This record gives sequence, structure tokens and C-alpha cells, in this order.
Amino acid sequence: MIPLRLRQLLAVLILLALVSLLLWLVIGPLLSRFQSDEEVIADLQQRLEVYQRLVAELPAQEARLAELKQDDPLGRLVFAESRPALASAELQQQIGQLIGQVGAQVVSTQILSREDAEAPVPAVGLKVHLRGETEQLVRLLYELANHEPLLLVENIVVLSNPRVAMQRLRRAADLKAVPSLDVTFDLKGFIAQEATP
Repeated sequence: MIPLRLRQLLAVLILLALVSLLLWLVIGPLLSRFQSDEEVIADLQQRLEVYQRLVAELPAQEARLAELKQDDPLGRLVFAESRPALASAELQQQIGQLIGQVGAQVVSTQILSREDAEAPVPAVGLKVHLRGETEQLVRLLYELANHEPLLLVENIVVLSNPRVAMQRLRRAADLKAVPSLDVTFDLKGFIAQEATP
């Protein structure tokens, strides 16, 4: 037979085990739920702070949006003229001025037809033929790259001017009078769309 003292000790140990099991089964999930709820609350508080900051910035952002809508960026990139013939004439005038500013010589400009019904913005084009030096060509390309309205250079061909070789045979003193490069390229600009009624 088991002594009374040992039975009491076993009873207390069994009671402690049952209480621990009960606590682990009941309190454990509640404690786990409490911790996960705290994490959710912290996340929601962080989101609330972000939303409050965004709401505070909303009037300034709406004002900026209205300012950007007023300052139409497309207006700076396209010719104001919506008729292709007039836009092509304006493009011819501008390229002639740019070539003159860099010191090169315009040989010819020819209007290219640029009708593309699927293009989001209508375009006009020129075939440009000029003569000049390397430095002048570099300056011209730089000016075209930074030009407003936007101008794109396509199909550029740079050749040595055949007149330079002929000039060498005739008179070496007049060699500087003949530009050393013969350059042709297509120049493309965009025009404003006609207002539809």
C-alpha cells in the first residue's frame, strides 16, 4: 500500500498537471490570439497614420495636378499649327535657322509625307541635305536633341564631301572654302491635333 504522504504528493502532482493542461488548452490559445490581435492593431495603426498623412497632403497634390493639367507638356513638344503644310513650312524655317546658327550650309530641304492614321500624334517630316564641318554637325545634333518643339533625327548619312577631293586637285589654297562633310537626314516633328467639334 502507498503511504499517505506519497498519495497526497501524487494527488497534488496530478492536480497541477490537470491545471497546467487546462491552462495550456484554454489560456494558450487566448494568449496567442491576443498577441496576433496586437500585431493586427499595430499594423492598422500604421496604415491609419499613412492614410492620415496622405489625406493631409491631398489638397496640395490636387493643386499640383491642376497646375500640371494647365501646363500642358504636349504643347511644348508639338508645333502649334495643326495643318501639315503650315507645320512643314515652320519646320523648314526652324531647321534653316538652326543650320545657319551653327555655321553649316543648307543644300536643300524636301517635305516628306508622314501620314500614319494609327499614330497617336500626327507628324511632319523633312529630308535635309547640308554641308559643314564635324564640329558644326555635332552642334546641330545637340541643338536638335534639346529643341522645343521635339524634333527627331532619323536615317542620318554622313559622307565626305566629294567636292573636297576635286578641290585638292585644283587649288590647295581654297580648300578651306569647301565644307568637308556632306550630310543628309530625315527630320520629324509632331503637330497639334485638330480640335474636333
